[in-house]
Amino acid sequence: MRGGFSPRIAGLLLAVSALLLGARFAGFSVEANGDQQVDLATGVTTLPRGGTLTDSKNGLKLVAPYIQYKDGEFIRARQAQLNTGDTRFNALELDYQFKGEVLRLKGLTLSSKDFSQISAQEGLAWLAEDRLVLAGEIRSQSPQLRANKMVVDSQSRQALVIGSFSFQDGNVRLSGNRADSLLLLTFQGGKTQATSRVPADVLARLRPFADRL
Repeated sequence: MRGGFSPRIAGLLLAVSALLLGARFAGFSVEANGDQQVDLATGVTTLPRGGTLTDSKNGLKLVAPYIQYKDGEFIRARQAQLNTGDTRFNALELDYQFKGEVLRLKGLTLSSKDFSQISAQEGLAWLAEDRLVLAGEIRSQSPQLRANKMVVDSQSRQALVIGSFSFQDGNVRLSGNRADSLLLLTFQGGKTQATSRVPADVLARLRPFADRL
């Protein structure tokens, strides 16, 4: 099963890849909506009424009604909105670990100028490895995608859909109804190619990440 798709479909990879490429916090400034609670014993700062964390160097802005962080260790937020330039992410829960550059999201939605909306129950990103796994009721509006798990490699600009899925863009329709169904999307030169015949080396490279979530 193969197909060539319009550049609009490339927005799926570009929007998700923006999370990997953009969500690296270095140093950040803090604007609290009220008092900051600092635990001197642990070094943890809590913003019980939320606020904004801004990383000007990387063009990141995190806004949430509840934020907790420890410099150099972690950032946690609820009902968070993360802006990385052209892409916006909303999550019911966000947990960023500086060590290993691991970002965990729950109840997430991604929107960009190229991709109207993609949502999933969970997301887990290893930013240093340029890998992201989306899991649970993955949905997008334009193009239409329904899936349960997807692994994104922003370095190779590929996305591997694992398990049952349906995909539609205009007259192009692709689907799989088995637990071992596969769909590989590859974005190169302004075009997106799709195939259910996934090369063994690509499967070996991406499949293990799916088992981590």
